[in-house]
Amino acid sequence: MSMNFGREQALLRQRLTEQGDEGRARELAERFGPKIKCLGARDEDMIQAAAELTEQFPEMGRAQMTAFARTLWNSKTHELRRVGAEILALRAELLEPPDLPAIEAMLKESHDEDVTAKLASDVLGRLVCKNKKLWKDLQKLAKSADEKLRRAAVLAAKAPCAMDGAVFDRFEKLVTPLLADADEVLQRAIDEVLQAAADQDADAVKAFAAAHGRKL
Repeated sequence: MSMNFGREQALLRQRLTEQGDEGRARELAERFGPKIKCLGARDEDMIQAAAELTEQFPEMGRAQMTAFARTLWNSKTHELRRVGAEILALRAELLEPPDLPAIEAMLKESHDEDVTAKLASDVLGRLVCKNKKLWKDLQKLAKSADEKLRRAAVLAAKAPCAMDGAVFDRFEKLVTPLLADADEVLQRAIDEVLQAAADQDADAVKAFAAAHGRKL
């Protein structure tokens, strides 16, 4: 079945609007500001919508998936952006290194901490698992002046560190300059990755935590 982006986006907007709550929509609008539209749908509604779309279009390839996710993202509607991020996460195995600039652009534009975390952990992180050469790109993100990108660099390290103990030294190099950062969300992300990495290389993680006065 061929996907018509305009039709599917319109149907998705209608569905999430019907599932939305006016009070929640107002609350989100106050949080995200006037540049982001909010329909008031629940997180579980958005997750379900993304799952059904991927089931409806099982033949969706890499190019079509990323283009559709970007179409949803450009709507500047919170719920549609979230569905786009969920679709990318569900089909992250299709992504390739050339998709990194598009993912980075979405991270820069992200309006919501939860959406940023989804893109970083479950999309960029899975891509780094497949392509270790992308650690150099995480290093660049970790040095960014944008706090969202610094957080994303750390969260993207979670999946590869949880999968392969051999990459923990790369995480050490990435994260050591960030240990003095005053961003509490960033520091929680660092601890989250350390906890995940401990399942692969507990001794190295304990040594790192002890050296920098961190508790797991």
